[in-house]
Amino acid sequence: MINRTRLAVLAVLAVLTQFALGTAVTAASFTTGNIVVYRVGDGSAALASSGTAIFLDEYATTPGTAVQSIALPTTTAGSNRRIVASGTASSEGLLTRSTDGRFIVLTGYDAALATASLTTSTSATVNRVIARVGANGVIDTTTALTDASTGASPRGVASTNGTDLWISGGAGAERYATLGETTSVQLSTTPTNLRAVAIYGSPQQLFISSQSGATRVCTVGAGVPTTSGQTTTNLTGYSTTAAANAFVLFDLDATVAGLDTLYVAEETAGVIQKYSLVSGTWTANGTIAAASVRGLTGFAIGPSVTLFGTYSNGSKVFKLTDASGYNATITGTVTDLATAPTNTAFRGVALTPIANPPTVSSINRANASPTNAASVNYTVTFSEAVTGVDSSDFSVVM
Repeated sequence: MINRTRLAVLAVLAVLTQFALGTAVTAASFTTGNIVVYRVGDGSAALASSGTAIFLDEYATTPGTAVQSIALPTTTAGSNRRIVASGTASSEGLLTRSTDGRFIVLTGYDAALATASLTTSTSATVNRVIARVGANGVIDTTTALTDASTGASPRGVASTNGTDLWISGGAGAERYATLGETTSVQLSTTPTNLRAVAIYGSPQQLFISSQSGATRVCTVGAGVPTTSGQTTTNLTGYSTTAAANAFVLFDLDATVAGLDTLYVAEETAGVIQKYSLVSGTWTANGTIAAASVRGLTGFAIGPSVTLFGTYSNGSKVFKLTDASGYNATITGTVTDLATAPTNTAFRGVALTPIANPPTVSSINRANASPTNAASVNYTVTFSEAVTGVDSSDFSVVM
């Protein structure tokens, strides 16, 4: 599986189309190499804690130009539910792209616009909706959970394939459900108040962030668990006091097994933190100021990482390139790409999905069959050109 972001280097010139706030636009396919931002509010009135419309705004990243805006449904249509957000709950709306690259997933409430007291409602009364949006812009809101994040905000969701879903929120801990379900499985019992949820690595691993007690950035069980009784474990060496929100993990160094570089949106200090895995311990590599950063995503090309983030006040989406590589002090300058229009706010950010991720066309041994060889060279051919893949992305089981 390709878990490096070769997608970003395939960016093409988009047909740049300005969008009108509050106007539902027929969704076009996303453009590879762009970013998607979760926006609340249509600009018509100041944001309030009641039910507020959600939009997915697509931006080209050089420069940060608006491409299209997809309005999430505010009325029920068949099995597809409404989905709205609290206009002032800034911890909501974290976005992720499924690890197969085909979908964006996000959370919200099955409620009418202007519904009051969403964040304190029970999920049995106001279902927590998971929206899945394909690379072609098609929206699926058939997943409406009666038991997730009850009495608190739904915050984020991660997926491997658009069908298997892991949700986080202000209560109820991390939970697992499949597309179209109404109930979920609580994976662990502590902590219950979570921020982001994400899946990284090969083999894949489920991670969460929290600001509860001493829990910050953690693994959940082994792999991508779907059953209860899992253990949530802090990453060894990472701060137990940081106000961790969204985070991204990369494999930048082929000599270190697996994921080795971590970036975290730390809102209290207003910084992006960088850590590297050194001899089994996550070691701090400095920070870059980013004014109460909340959302975070990115891609790597070789040792260079490009990050995109949002501020907790919802005002802007920004870009940062750190070319320092593994276990080196973070470098670069934060550059604002876009500003949220009046009476709206940005929440999470993700890379755009793609319709047909590359596949492996063939795997051929590059030399004669060895006898008790320590290593064997193979040539792997993909269905299209890929960038940012090295030997650490693959494992062979004999």
